[in-house]
Amino acid sequence: GTEAGGITQVISAFQVALENQENSVTFLDTPGHAAFRSMRESGTHAADVIVLVVAADDGVSQQTIEILNFYKSIVKEAGGSAISLVVAMTKIDKPGIDADEAEQQIEYQLLEQGIMTENMAAGTSDEPEYGPPVQLFRVSGMTGEGLDDLIEGLVLQSEIMDLRADEKARGEGIVMDARIEKGLGVVADCIVRWGSMSRGDVVVSGLNTGKIKVLKDVNDKTLKMGMPSQPVRVLGFESLPKAGDPLICVASEDIAEKLIRRRENLMMTAGESTSARQDSENDAEFQVTGTASKTAIMTGMAEKKYDIEDTDSQQIRIPVIIKADADGTLAAVQESLMEVGEISKLDLLVDPVGTGIGAILNTDIALAKQSGAHIFSFGLKSLNDRNTLALAASEGVTVHSHDVIYSLLDDAKDSFAQYMPPTPVDTVHGKATIQAVFDINNKKDAEKIAGLNVTEGTLYKQKADGGSKVHYRVIRDGNRISPEGETVTAASLKKVKDDADSVRRGDECGLGLSGFGDFEKGDIIECYTIEMKHSFV
Repeated sequence: GTEAGGITQVISAFQVALENQENSVTFLDTPGHAAFRSMRESGTHAADVIVLVVAADDGVSQQTIEILNFYKSIVKEAGGSAISLVVAMTKIDKPGIDADEAEQQIEYQLLEQGIMTENMAAGTSDEPEYGPPVQLFRVSGMTGEGLDDLIEGLVLQSEIMDLRADEKARGEGIVMDARIEKGLGVVADCIVRWGSMSRGDVVVSGLNTGKIKVLKDVNDKTLKMGMPSQPVRVLGFESLPKAGDPLICVASEDIAEKLIRRRENLMMTAGESTSARQDSENDAEFQVTGTASKTAIMTGMAEKKYDIEDTDSQQIRIPVIIKADADGTLAAVQESLMEVGEISKLDLLVDPVGTGIGAILNTDIALAKQSGAHIFSFGLKSLNDRNTLALAASEGVTVHSHDVIYSLLDDAKDSFAQYMPPTPVDTVHGKATIQAVFDINNKKDAEKIAGLNVTEGTLYKQKADGGSKVHYRVIRDGNRISPEGETVTAASLKKVKDDADSVRRGDECGLGLSGFGDFEKGDIIECYTIEMKHSFV
């Protein structure tokens, strides 16, 4: 399905038939997780009306603001008639929710973003900053309450916008997502925006072309023709189109090839223009005097061109290979992994040395071994070949396979931590409370002994079970009073009158420390080890 881990992770579409009418409303369901920003943007550009879903218990979130920014940018560029906005307030029947209070709060939050609801506009002469006043509907996903009103509101909005399309024209649309499926080849999920498309039509999207072999609807039923606003599944592309790119039907394969060549030439010209500007900048840089200055410039240009690292740089490069089930999710995962590197306190460079759609291949394993990269696989658990995964294990290549985005990102942090310098980490093995303090005189000097009751774990004299050397600290009123560092160790540990290597919870013992002896009744004793561990910072 479209959900894993309880969250939407792909763009999905469905249609709702209007009662007593032949028409229907098409809904695009875009992912809400922060990682899928580009997918939400693609969905926004494909829509006529944005239905902004805001939970009554959450209000306007960061993802909500993100969608509003998309909406405002379109309104600013193309005007309020280019796209409309409708707000659906959900979870109105959740226990403890006051729907009136929640609606008022959401209205004020929207107003802070320059969006005014019709309810607020009725009581003021002020004009909203972006677009006309928007409708707000209360809906319940549990009971269906308010959904009919929402549909009626969308129909009314479409009539106000006078949304029409010529069904007889050549088809145009937008690629929502694309992937490679075993036995089917390239599969593109699209929305028809104008005209119609049918089996046998030649389609072009970006630099990708093909002839439609199979056309299906959202229920995977074969279609004779895809009509305006209908979500369709197109099989027949020769290569993988990019999510968010326009799609058009053309008269013939020759026209498709000419169109692609023209686009390639435009891209090449744009690239040459950029290169010329860079050369001009480089020429300007050489208008300097002195051998040292010119040498520094040459060195800098060589490092930039050939990716030569500065030996004094503190940057940590982390090579990764990313595989995903579709183009949209690939872009989202790649962007999210890059952002994981950006939130680190260290200077991390997450370097995708390879990306691709579809199952992990032997070539991916070879590249990972050569580059030292970990492979991150998303949405492919059921597609990855066992023999390929076994090859990865035998070659020492780490594969991270996930179907839930937040699990992948948590795993990525753990993986990236291995590239970071190790830091000392305390592990407390036991705690005890001082019941009494004794002065013991030996031949050399007096020794303070703390009479303890072990309340947690185990106290060790020299080494913990794992073989690590143990240290002690003394805490009084929540503050450490013994010296910092690793200077305080056990000089003696006795259970009754016998020497002991360890004392467990519930037992009493006598403890003498080297490096500290200023005990008081009620102090807390902690026995701990210090290990160097890699952690994400």
